[in-house]
Amino acid sequence: MSAIAMAGPAPDLETLIARHVDARGGRAAVEAVRTFDSDIHIVEPTFEVDGAYVATRDGKMRVDIRAGGQHVFTEALDHGRAWSWTPDHGVRDGSDAGAAALRHGIELPFKLFALHEVRERGHRLELVGREEVSGIAYHVLRLTLDDGFESLYYLNPTTWLIDRDRQRRALHVDVDPTPEWIETSYEDYRPVSGVLFPYRQVERRLATGEVLATVTVTEIRINPPLDPGRFSPP
Repeated sequence: MSAIAMAGPAPDLETLIARHVDARGGRAAVEAVRTFDSDIHIVEPTFEVDGAYVATRDGKMRVDIRAGGQHVFTEALDHGRAWSWTPDHGVRDGSDAGAAALRHGIELPFKLFALHEVRERGHRLELVGREEVSGIAYHVLRLTLDDGFESLYYLNPTTWLIDRDRQRRALHVDVDPTPEWIETSYEDYRPVSGVLFPYRQVERRLATGEVLATVTVTEIRINPPLDPGRFSPP
């Protein structure tokens, strides 16, 4: 990972947060997102699948994966309990590490929350400085969740959107828990219900640039009606 380098004076943290939240659509629009529901297409080096991901502000999520039109995997978090399902093994309880990874996906500022909300949720946000990546002198912020998980966010000084983040983590923690530095780029921001969401994210091994996964969103639904039992195991 490259060192963080200062590149002249930068706005203070509060100014950066405000500019970012305004660019996303504003506080009221972001805070009105109670449920994030999406259809996604995932490409990794050894497979290509479709999925449906849903998460709520009260800490529940579920992702269902289909391959060749068949339901092959489900993973969910329901009031802190993680579980998964496969056709061969049925329902299984998730690991603590898996549950943490699912919770991180809810808490991080792309689906349900924005940067102005993270501190009131018990997390820590700091301004690190400036770093030039691909010719852009990003403002770099560090978000530390209440369980110690850290993300570095690269805030574009023109659009005020997050173009990329860097995290030391496993790609699929219940398959291989070995952490490594992964950089995710966020692209193709589009408005839905007055809020900008990235419709494409590309995860790369930071050391080599190798693409590990590409996730393309095909549709986002904000605050749709949900079956109350959707997050519970069958």
